[in-house]
Amino acid sequence: MLASSAVRWLPRDFVEVSQTGGLFTLAAYVLMLVVFICEVRSFAMPGYSNTLLLDHHDSETLQINFDVDLYDIECRNVKVAVFAQAGEERIESISQDFWLRSIDQRGHKYGMAIGPSKEEEEDGGEASAHEKQMEGLIKEDGKSELDADWSTSHDGFKHKSFDHVIQSHDFTFINFFAGWCGHCQKFSPTWAALAAKVNGEGASAPMEFPDRDGQQRKIRMIKMNCVDFKGVCHEKGIDAYPMLRLYKADGTFSLYEGKRAEPDLLRWMERTVKMKSYGWGVHHEAFERGCNAKGRLQVPRVPGHLELTAGGGDQNLNTKMTNVSHIVKHLSFSDPGDGRYHRKGWGNMPAEVTKHFAPLDGKTFVTTDFHQAWVHDMKVVSTVGNRGTTGYQISHQKRLNTLREDDIPQAQFHYDIEPFSIVITRNDKRWYDFVTSLLSMLGGSFVVMRLAARVSLSSFSTMIPRRANSGGELGF
Repeated sequence: MLASSAVRWLPRDFVEVSQTGGLFTLAAYVLMLVVFICEVRSFAMPGYSNTLLLDHHDSETLQINFDVDLYDIECRNVKVAVFAQAGEERIESISQDFWLRSIDQRGHKYGMAIGPSKEEEEDGGEASAHEKQMEGLIKEDGKSELDADWSTSHDGFKHKSFDHVIQSHDFTFINFFAGWCGHCQKFSPTWAALAAKVNGEGASAPMEFPDRDGQQRKIRMIKMNCVDFKGVCHEKGIDAYPMLRLYKADGTFSLYEGKRAEPDLLRWMERTVKMKSYGWGVHHEAFERGCNAKGRLQVPRVPGHLELTAGGGDQNLNTKMTNVSHIVKHLSFSDPGDGRYHRKGWGNMPAEVTKHFAPLDGKTFVTTDFHQAWVHDMKVVSTVGNRGTTGYQISHQKRLNTLREDDIPQAQFHYDIEPFSIVITRNDKRWYDFVTSLLSMLGGSFVVMRLAARVSLSSFSTMIPRRANSGGELGF
């Protein structure tokens, strides 16, 4: 009784049962569910709006964050510098916090990091065979030919076989040099004095160095002029001067990288004669080393270009052999206050913005010919987030530059700072706005579906009698 009495007080469409009304009710529920999900998602993930203003910055300095691997340049020949965009004027860094570290062919780091600033070998039973080989080569080429420096192609010697020179000595210490090389000229007196002692020139006997078995071995010191004998030097992969290698008779060699002073060279030769087999390589690629440059530079907030400069170390590079192919592990710009954690403000900005903060990350740039270098042109735009944090979007273009034969290639990163800032505002919705809009949209969805149901029922109720009357007149 109570239920039937209550029914009389409800609207007719609430108690009226029909197939059409059921379908519209189901559609209303689905529509309200979709509206609810969309509204909740809009509240949880609000949109963003952008405003363009004049450049917004709190400091007169800019921080460059970089982590770059140079494939084929040793750290001793890498310099990091920033130059003015319009010319070659070097911009002095306000703060430097970076380091250089050697990498092998697989990109693995090893050794000590440089700031801005073998023990034994098994001979087995091959000694006697090598002695016989040496005797044969001396008879074939002559001892004076095999002991002579390759300092010039006009010294009266034939210099017909570099391999014979190596095979005819227990060890051969070779100084690969070029006449135009300033470091070579400076090192030449030290080499000449040491060679006179080790080779036993004049009345003195040649020096001998004990191997792991205690046997005394001789080392022949020879100079190789890479200007006159460029074919040999190119074949051996000589890409910087002076290059000092100690060869064994089997053609393997070890590379000297220490100070070019007589005591250091002597100690290294003594130790290297006793090195294990892993200290020697057959091909020059075994000793090809790269350099990882990683850190931060704070520079004045003006357009410029960051250069990873090949050269400027204690060797003169061969321009034809200098390869500045590189992989950019990370490159970005930030305000100095961000410190090493310069990515901390990225999370407050949308993903479509942060993906432009470091667009070069993980990309490799390889040159395919001599005298080539990649040049990176970047437009840098400061971007201010909702919480006042600043990031820098980068628009990047690259080009492969072909240089003159006498120019040493450099890896260059040009950047131009735009005179405006992008201010990103997060369009947050307050909770009461969310509740109000949610209830209004749910109620509106229900009312619309209710009206649609009423219209459908009225239409059907009008059409059915007409069909009945038409059927009666036709005699159905």
